[in-house]
Formats: sequence, C-alpha cells, structure tokens
Amino acid sequence: MILILGQNAAWQKVCMLHRLERGDVNRVQEVRAFASSKGPNVARALRALRGDAKVLGYAGGATGELVRQSLQAEGVSAELIRIAADTRVCTTFVEESGVSTEVIEPAPAVTPRERDELRERFRRLLPSARLFVIAGSTVAGETPDCYAELAREARARAVVTLMDAACPQAIDALAAGPEIVKVNLKELQDITGTEVASPAQRVRAWRTLAERHGIRWFFATMGAAGMEGFDGRVLLHAEPPAVKVRNPIGSGDAATAGAGWAVHQMLAESEPREIFSSRACLQETLEAAAAMGTANCLNPINGRVEEADYLDIRSRIRVTEVPLP
Repeated sequence: MILILGQNAAWQKVCMLHRLERGDVNRVQEVRAFASSKGPNVARALRALRGDAKVLGYAGGATGELVRQSLQAEGVSAELIRIAADTRVCTTFVEESGVSTEVIEPAPAVTPRERDELRERFRRLLPSARLFVIAGSTVAGETPDCYAELAREARARAVVTLMDAACPQAIDALAAGPEIVKVNLKELQDITGTEVASPAQRVRAWRTLAERHGIRWFFATMGAAGMEGFDGRVLLHAEPPAVKVRNPIGSGDAATAGAGWAVHQMLAESEPREIFSSRACLQETLEAAAAMGTANCLNPINGRVEEADYLDIRSRIRVTEVPLP
C-alpha cells in the first residue's frame, strides 16, 4: 500500500471562463466541484495506474463532509479525522488560454486530541505500507516536528518515504532522511535558500541536501519544460510532448503519484538499496512522473488522469542525460 499523508484537504471549485478580468464582473461558463489538495489529488491520480493507496488527513464541518462524500464516490480510499473546524474551500479560475488563478482559504486549526487521533491512525496503517508519501502543507495547530516525527517512524519500520512538500514542517523533516524529495523549482529555492535557475545550481543544491540528510533521489517539476531527476551521480531530464492544457492544477500531485507508483512497484521486487543505486530505476520513475503530470493537464479535475492519456504521453517522453558540472 501507498500511505499518503495529506493533512490539509480542501473542497475545490474549478471555474472555467473566457478570461478573468480583474476589477470587473466575470461570468463563469462551467463549474466543477470536488475534493482536492495534494493528498487527495495524489490518491486520485493513482487510480489511473490502479495503485493501492490510502490518504490520511483531516476533514471538518459541512465542507469536510463534502470532501468525504466526493472521495467515497470516486472510490478513493481515505481515512479523514473529523475535526471541529471547517475544511477550507479553494477556487481556481481557468481561462481559455490555459492560464489559471487560484484563491486559497486558510487552513483549519486542529486540537491536540485531533492531532493524537491522526497519529494513532498513522501507526495503525504504517505496517501495511511499502511507501509513505508526505504531500503538501500542514493544517494550523499542528506541531513543528509533525512531518519529521512520522518520517522517522516510517524509517524505523523500513518504509520508504517520498516527500512532496516545502512548508516549514517539511524542511524540518529533511533531517529525518526521507529517501525521495520531489518539489518544483520555487520550492527547491525556498528549501535551500539558493538560486536554482541552472542545472549546475540545482545539482549543487541537491548535493548539499544529500550530504546533510542522506536523501537518495531528487525530482523537480519544471512546468512546460518537463522534469528532472537526480541520484547524486546522474542528472536526467524528461521532456514530455506538448499538449492542449485544460487545467494545470494538480499536475505536480499527479507527478508525485507517478513517481510513487513506480517506486512502489519496484519495492515489491527489490530492496531499496538496489533501486536507489540503479540508473534504470531512476529513469523509469522519472518517466512515470513526467507522464502523469502531463496527463493531468488534459482533465478539468485536479489530479484526475486517464490511463490512455498516461500511456500515450509516456510513449512519447524523451529522456536525456544532462552533463554534470
């Protein structure tokens, strides 16, 4: 099983319109509403690959109930701790040109009792997991070491951790040694505090993190420019084919799902040390991630991927090795 920690769920509205005019009346052509945020999006995307996944998080109030019902209707397995505060609502405006604008409400706050319940569920689920995914930001009221605490517990049980987050709790969790870190370029810059515009700058940043924390693989999404993967020795770049973008929101989450699915499959047959020392495994994981992230753009639902889209895009991805500085 892939256990996904997605604390900060959301009830998402995606509004399609011709063009968003600031300071004017905007009439929406179509509205879609569904459960979202990084955790649910990763779990939803994994359904395209028939991945065995469960998302663990918080949900409260009327919007939290909508999140529960939405995930259940989709067949997404979730254990959502009931909290007193209302789950946030997020709204995305998508223009015909493909440009999107997000309006995100603040995260709800949780109580110490609610935090304890999430940890109890985590400890019950962890023994069944091969891979633990930390996805996105924490809710208000969580402890500063919440991600580090759970990552350490996963390591103690020999469960590989993939972290797709760059909030302060995620930066703190680097010291717990997650095996895989996946971020976008802005997040990489935030984590390292250095410029990451060039491949050489990114390699230096990744090597620093690897030396400090023992991280094995790094992945960076780069929007239309594709995706990179680095294992300390080899830097690979995946260039996906151009597609007509319907909704880019959730593409990073779908990429995480692709990487997680590939690693989970490998862990069924090989030891982690064999996987992380293999260039072929790095490339296979990068291809799956880049294909899933690109396929997400073809669907108006954040994180929803059609298997046929994924397979078509994956067959057309070009992977090249980038010379190291």
